Amino acid sequence: MNRVMLTKTRRDLRRRLPQFAAVAMTVMVGVLLFVASYDAYRNLSDSYERTYSRLHFADLSATGGDPAKVAAAVEEAPGVADVTTRTQADLPMRIGGDKLVGRVVGLPGEGRPEVNRVEVTEGTGLTDGTGIAEGDSRDPADGSGVLIERHAADTFGLSPGDTMQVFDGSGWQPVTVRGVVTSAEYLWPARSRQEVLGDPHSFAVVFATGATARQLAGPDGGGQTLVRLADGAGDGTAAEVTAKLREAGAVDVVRRADQPSHSVLIEDLKGFEQLALGFPVLFLSAAAIAAYVLITRLVLAERKVIATFLAAGAPRGAVVRHYLGHGALAGGAGAVLGVALGTVATSAVTRVYTDQLHIPDTVVGHRPAVALTGLLFGLLVGLAGGLAPALAASRAAPAEAMRGDVGALPSPGRWSRALARARRLPVTVRMALRELTRSRRRTLATMTGTVLALVLVLASVGMITSMTALVDTQFGQVQRQDATVTADPHARDLEQRLRAVPEVAEVERVTEVPATVTAAGASYATSLSGFRTDTRMHGFRTEDGGSRTLPDDGVLAGQALTDRLDVAVGDSLTVHTHGGEKREVRLAGLVDEPLGTALYGSRGTVREMTGLDGNTYQLRLEGAADTEDREAVRSAVTGLEGVVAYTDEQALRGQLDAFLGLFWVFAGVMLVLGGALALTVIYVTMTVNVAERGAELATLRAAGVPLRRIAGMLAMENLTATLLAVPLGLALGALTAYESLRAFDTDMFTLDLSLGWPVLTAATLAVLAASLLSQIPAVRMVRRLDVARVVRERAG
Repeated sequence: MNRVMLTKTRRDLRRRLPQFAAVAMTVMVGVLLFVASYDAYRNLSDSYERTYSRLHFADLSATGGDPAKVAAAVEEAPGVADVTTRTQADLPMRIGGDKLVGRVVGLPGEGRPEVNRVEVTEGTGLTDGTGIAEGDSRDPADGSGVLIERHAADTFGLSPGDTMQVFDGSGWQPVTVRGVVTSAEYLWPARSRQEVLGDPHSFAVVFATGATARQLAGPDGGGQTLVRLADGAGDGTAAEVTAKLREAGAVDVVRRADQPSHSVLIEDLKGFEQLALGFPVLFLSAAAIAAYVLITRLVLAERKVIATFLAAGAPRGAVVRHYLGHGALAGGAGAVLGVALGTVATSAVTRVYTDQLHIPDTVVGHRPAVALTGLLFGLLVGLAGGLAPALAASRAAPAEAMRGDVGALPSPGRWSRALARARRLPVTVRMALRELTRSRRRTLATMTGTVLALVLVLASVGMITSMTALVDTQFGQVQRQDATVTADPHARDLEQRLRAVPEVAEVERVTEVPATVTAAGASYATSLSGFRTDTRMHGFRTEDGGSRTLPDDGVLAGQALTDRLDVAVGDSLTVHTHGGEKREVRLAGLVDEPLGTALYGSRGTVREMTGLDGNTYQLRLEGAADTEDREAVRSAVTGLEGVVAYTDEQALRGQLDAFLGLFWVFAGVMLVLGGALALTVIYVTMTVNVAERGAELATLRAAGVPLRRIAGMLAMENLTATLLAVPLGLALGALTAYESLRAFDTDMFTLDLSLGWPVLTAATLAVLAASLLSQIPAVRMVRRLDVARVVRERAG
């Protein structure tokens, strides 16, 4: 009996090889996605952690107060491994022809910092302790040199020996680049949580000795206290140390999880996490459905064979194992191939990602547990698809099954009777529509495949369209300026000179200062901006998509601030500005902005809070849409006396594309795979449909029905089932896209689902196109039918 069953299995596989191969390929894609994406996700996380560990990345960064006093308060605290202090200040810089607001970070005069070390990748360090080459004749105490962070070095083409200038408040001070470094703080070059993306020519980080940093920053230079916790320290320890830092005078304490660069990279990793879990489930579900359809139709077509086996005394368990084996073979073969390809893809994906983001450490690991899980997934999918039809086959009564197809179909229902009375419809149309209810399982399988395909397509397209809508909203409704200019506070008549620059249509003076907001013992570092109440440079968008104006009293804030500080509109906030000023202000309202969570007030309100009138100007350009014109404006403006920094706001679009480079590839691949998934499920359903209805189709051919009409009948049946599933597929696809975007909703990004009718229509047309493509192999099968043989088998 075992030999007979094995022979029959080989015959079944040979006769339906394309269908079994389609099931196996779908399983392969699902397992490949799971293995490659999950292993890559873990590898990327491990790569970050290796860099953080090697460079002693801070677990807590405290700003404000007396750094020495704040550090002393936690040096001996349980769970604290290292503590260090430093100066950090955002200062205007001049690099070649570019003027920007960069950041100067102080390093110890001797030795390496115990927290937030830097790694010299080119050139030398500042002192013997940070990497001056042996035999270097320069005085280690010479403070004229700086180390430049690698992203800035690449952007501006800087290398050791080049010079740049830093504005210390009174004039431009020349400094020499001694080396290029990598910093764990700036694996992604984010200035703050409000500016995680921006013009790459508007930000640069340099590291200097502590004395040099203090000299450049001046008396108001920001002091920081950095804390690295011991290995194994948990959230409880972090909370206790945070409380001690605040008690000692720290205004704001940022945990590693909230550090801007780290947060951006973690948000990016969420895409891999979703890929690792969500999309493989869709493919494996589709494979299970395809296997179910294939084996069910195989069982129905072999009712006489099964009855013969059972009548001859074959155990029912042998029949169950036989058909379960069909599913296990398809699922197992796909899983083995998926694991093999996934293992290769893991290394490629990990290295491409770390190379693109210039992560210093690349950890490539292959986890046996992940490979084993992928194999089990494939086997379970095959077994799940074959279980129900296998059990149905074993329960068949031999005498009834031996009757053949007589009485196998149910009596005509209302739908069939209604179609029979619809004489005006062509016969082939009535036959196609009748098949929808004659084989409900086949119809349901086709509809389910359509739903899964639409879910995958819309989840991918929804991310693309929503990200595009984010950029359009940010730069069409919120940030309406084209450029921002930072001026020397002593500059005269700069506004008039800016208006005289060709292509500059509007100029508006604004106040922009870093600020820390506190309420109920919590803090949040952000920015405070003051605009004219009738400003045309910034739009204040409400949650419903409308707009509002600035209040005469109080400030507006991004919606995420309510969760970060547990406040509501009308509550009082304490705003700490860079110079140490502290003011109470009312939260007058909320704004809904895609990027960042900032504070906004009228210029009068901000002047009262900070004592500053503002040395920032925002510009709107006309006729400067292309890169060449915008660069000409940049050159003209930065050439004006008194201009110390220039930011092209629209350049963020290019930075966003760079950040989302792999995301676009991923979404595009998912879009293609969604169409392939629909094609696979419908292909299996259609070809099995043709094989099952061989006698009926052969009869039609023998009666002289043209092949074109038979193909039309099959296409109508298939397309009708697909169309019936479209509404549910669109709804579930939109819901899946919405939930996927919610995972990225933070104070840094707010993504609203954007799926217009053009997108929904295109997705519908895509699955219909997949249905039509599946007709090609079905029509070929009908053309190749041996009418005489089918009739003889039917008679037998």
